[in-house]
Amino acid sequence: MSLALPPLAEPGSGESANSTARFARSALTARTLKGWGISSAVSMLDQGLTSGTGFVVNLVLARWMTPGAYGAFAVTFAVFLFISGFHNVLLLEPLSVMGPFQYASRLPAYFRAQIMVHGLLVGVLSLAGLLGGLILWRFAPDSPLVSATFACAMVLPVLLLLWLARRMCYVMQRPEVAVAGSAAYLLLIVAGLATLRFSGKISPFSAFILMGAGSLLATWILVNRLGLQADGRAGEEGLCWRTVLGENWTYGRWLVGSTLTWSIASQTQLFLVAAFLGLGAAGILRAMQLPSLVMTQINTATALLVLPTLSYDFGKGSVQRLRQKASLISLVLGGAAGCSTLALLVLATPTERFLFGGKYAQYAWLIPVLALAPAVTALSIGYSMALRAAQKPHFDLLANAIAAPVGVASAFIFMRLWGLAGAATSMILSLAVISGVTIACFRSCKWNRE
Repeated sequence: MSLALPPLAEPGSGESANSTARFARSALTARTLKGWGISSAVSMLDQGLTSGTGFVVNLVLARWMTPGAYGAFAVTFAVFLFISGFHNVLLLEPLSVMGPFQYASRLPAYFRAQIMVHGLLVGVLSLAGLLGGLILWRFAPDSPLVSATFACAMVLPVLLLLWLARRMCYVMQRPEVAVAGSAAYLLLIVAGLATLRFSGKISPFSAFILMGAGSLLATWILVNRLGLQADGRAGEEGLCWRTVLGENWTYGRWLVGSTLTWSIASQTQLFLVAAFLGLGAAGILRAMQLPSLVMTQINTATALLVLPTLSYDFGKGSVQRLRQKASLISLVLGGAAGCSTLALLVLATPTERFLFGGKYAQYAWLIPVLALAPAVTALSIGYSMALRAAQKPHFDLLANAIAAPVGVASAFIFMRLWGLAGAATSMILSLAVISGVTIACFRSCKWNRE
């Protein structure tokens, strides 16, 4: 989810040079605050629709497919999320930061250059995925992971293109368009899943193809609603995609390491479960994680909402207020996550029965265990956002770099001792390390403005 920015000048209007000054004069007016509130609410709705779609897909596949088939989908989807992390720091975040002001008067041309960069980077990754599918087919031709990998590689460009198009909506200050695209995507996915179910065609392959088709249609809706025609405006000067790629890399190169280490710390366990305990076990682990995803989304949405106000406090030199807000945010989120974990501890069996119809009844005890993962993360959300607001992202990289080897080593050791419970324990431990290091960095940080 992206928070809306102050209104931009229309491309070509000649007013973009004064946009920053206008923002400074109007930032605290009641009208502006009301506009921000509405935009934030619309942004949260868009995030809810997008997250809801992913939850629905995973829920119905876990319920309707065998654990092995769902495990193949879950592992492949985890690879997709791994790739999307790099797509985020190398395309989406640079688009959000540099687009509104540096290219405010040339947004259509800037967007087309970013689409070209997207096509180049994701196209290479898609080809690599197809090659990986061929290798899997060579050694395990009957594995459902083969067809899932092929399907994900084929639709990868359009899956991430929808994310890019949604981010463009926020850069152009039109979050309601993003909501329309996300709602259309959700409806298409729900209708498609029902069709696949009743036709007996549901599988990891068909699920990814459905997601790709839905993404393509939703992207088409967004591009047309934004008026980003491929031919551009008459006489509009284009932008070199190489220049844009260089800017993206300059911005996101330091975040690549953080994304890599965070993925190792938090996702290694699923891949190791699939490798050593089987795809069925991976499917069970992922299914038992689904109830805790609600708290995970609350953590993410809260982090994105509080970052601007913490940045404002730091910019004004209100370090004490920033520290107080950070502590309060972590306390509130930690308390909410703790209550959520206790509720799932009491209601684990009814929750499993409601979601999966008793299919994973013997593993229902994993639900509250895995709920501890977003709980320990919640304890450091405020501190993490405060460090980012203070322009100290190297602490984020430090925390993830320490947690990554802990996650890998503990996964090997604990899985040998306790199987699926060991994998869950490893997840919680690695996230606890991230939270612990983040809190320690917050407390030892020198809060001077540089």
